[in-house]
Amino acid sequence: MKKQLMLVLTLLLALVLVACSDDAEESKKDNTDTDTEEQSPPEVEITEEEQAEDDAVVVDVNGNELLGDKYNNIYKQLKTMLHMYGQDTSDVDMLKEETISILVEQELIRQDAEENGIKVTEEEAQEEIDTIIETNGEEALTAMLEQYELTEDEFRTQLIDDLTTVKYIEDQFEVEVTDEEIEEQYNSLKEQSEEEIGELKEYEELIRQNISEQKQGELLEGRITELKEDAKVETLI
Repeated sequence: MKKQLMLVLTLLLALVLVACSDDAEESKKDNTDTDTEEQSPPEVEITEEEQAEDDAVVVDVNGNELLGDKYNNIYKQLKTMLHMYGQDTSDVDMLKEETISILVEQELIRQDAEENGIKVTEEEAQEEIDTIIETNGEEALTAMLEQYELTEDEFRTQLIDDLTTVKYIEDQFEVEVTDEEIEEQYNSLKEQSEEEIGELKEYEELIRQNISEQKQGELLEGRITELKEDAKVETLI
């Protein structure tokens, strides 16, 4: 079930904002009486037993203690995301294990990024938030914070982690995409598509980006495996 969940979560908040923006555009185009019907985000129940005390140490990674408040935020995002995509969320032990894994991977990346001089400031995070608001509107950001029960400070902290991962990938994993690889994926796309698609030049940059991200993801996964082998990790919940 785990398919680079950490990376999925890295993009989750942005995807939710885009979805909110798309819904808003669709509602503007629709002049029927559906205006009176409000779509509510999927509700996910999280019991007290599923949560950790905010100030409790949940995991120690190379001597750095991660607390329950961070664990709870990731847990809520993970469970909500899985619920949104129709996945089973009844296995609490699995959710706990995946949350801990995400926390550990994030922390290992942060530590290695710091050793390599890679850091994201609060000012950079605020600039990203301002861009999100300009692109999607403040209402979309507010709706997302409410959906995931995040405060602005918690969101900013999560964003710093996410941006650190992005910076780390860009700094550490330079990849090359050949014309042959692009053409091969384009031909595969043509074969699999039930509808006729345009010329290669229309999709070239998109395909290049997709292949580049796939390669970077594989390199990141390998790096995380290496970091885990040398890491001292103690789970305390």
